[in-house]
Amino acid sequence: MQFSIPTPIPPNTTHLPSLKLALICGGTGAEHIGSIESALWLLSQFRRDHQLGFFYQYPDGRLAEAAELPALFETWTVHPYIKAWIDPAGAEHCRAIFRQAIHWTGPAWTALTSGNWDLIWPAFHGRGGEDGSFQGFCEFLGFPYAGCGIAASVIGIDKIKTKAILQVSGLPVLPQVIIEAWELGSVDTIAAIKEHITLLPATTIPDLETLKAIHPLLAERVQESEARFNYPVFVKPASLGSSLGVAKAGDRRSLAVALAQALILDRRALVEPQCNWPEYGIGLCGLDEPQVSLVVGYTLNPDFYDYEAKFGAEAQEDAIPARLDSAQTQKLQDLAKAAWQALGLEGCARVDCFWENGQIAINEVNTMPGFGAHSVYAQAFNQAGLPPSGMLDQIMAAGLERHRRRNQFSISFKDRL
Repeated sequence: MQFSIPTPIPPNTTHLPSLKLALICGGTGAEHIGSIESALWLLSQFRRDHQLGFFYQYPDGRLAEAAELPALFETWTVHPYIKAWIDPAGAEHCRAIFRQAIHWTGPAWTALTSGNWDLIWPAFHGRGGEDGSFQGFCEFLGFPYAGCGIAASVIGIDKIKTKAILQVSGLPVLPQVIIEAWELGSVDTIAAIKEHITLLPATTIPDLETLKAIHPLLAERVQESEARFNYPVFVKPASLGSSLGVAKAGDRRSLAVALAQALILDRRALVEPQCNWPEYGIGLCGLDEPQVSLVVGYTLNPDFYDYEAKFGAEAQEDAIPARLDSAQTQKLQDLAKAAWQALGLEGCARVDCFWENGQIAINEVNTMPGFGAHSVYAQAFNQAGLPPSGMLDQIMAAGLERHRRRNQFSISFKDRL
């Protein structure tokens, strides 16, 4: 096979002026640590003429005051899962920028909401920030912000909603079986169901009648999954990212346990067949006609691309660019752009796909890709000729243009009199 030579992205022509930026991270969701890593990397990569303000939300929802941030930064520099730089010099470089970025005055909430920021960058991942909640906050207060808008963020965080829209748009996805928490009861009830199943003899596979006695609707979803898919299958919480809560089930017992566990973490879950095709990621940034990155070939561990494989101490190295010929590369990039249009994505996103021998399926869409030393999103753009500062300017320019358009078409109360 002749592998393709990447076509460079044209030079950045955004010409974004110097901006007063507020960068906020942390959040109340499960991807809190990944959010901090992204924010520190972003802080170190913005153009030097931008004026930066750094804000952090504790897991309990409080905003850190300026005096608390220096000590927090030092704890982050030694955290095993925060890899915002690849060497100690990177940490020192970021520390110098960080000191300047926390010189806002007054209470943190007042500084964030009354700081006359040109743009806010929500470096949140997952629920509580990437799911449309913070985007709605910005829209309500009239702040321009980076990344996808409210609707795309709400849809993109939910794997089930994402698949539904992609399917209606004629784009390929894997089949699924859906189960909802309300079908089984309260979180306490679901936890009791899980415990009941785990107490069954580990050496035997429960029959469907046994599962029906524990909960008939759980047995029904297990039976539906077995009728449609061969083992192993994957169980995923609908609205968690970074592979959090994802489980591989090799038999009926492990499937029932995985479904209960997923519904303790989220209100909906899905079962998918195992897909043994290679997986690829494509980054996009911009607005109406997005720039597209090189295709990334993911290196999978023997089971699946779980949280540890992505962010752990021995996170795997991915192939950039993927070992594909030019026609295959173009097909994946075109599919990513089609998903961008179908879902109404804006600013930045990453589309992950399975592909082998002409068979293709979109796996998931990430509306705020992770940034950091091991982030493939920025690396794939950089190797295509768009350096981090230029990529970030394009993402911010998209947020500013969306804000301009929104104000242009707004209708006031007096217009309706």
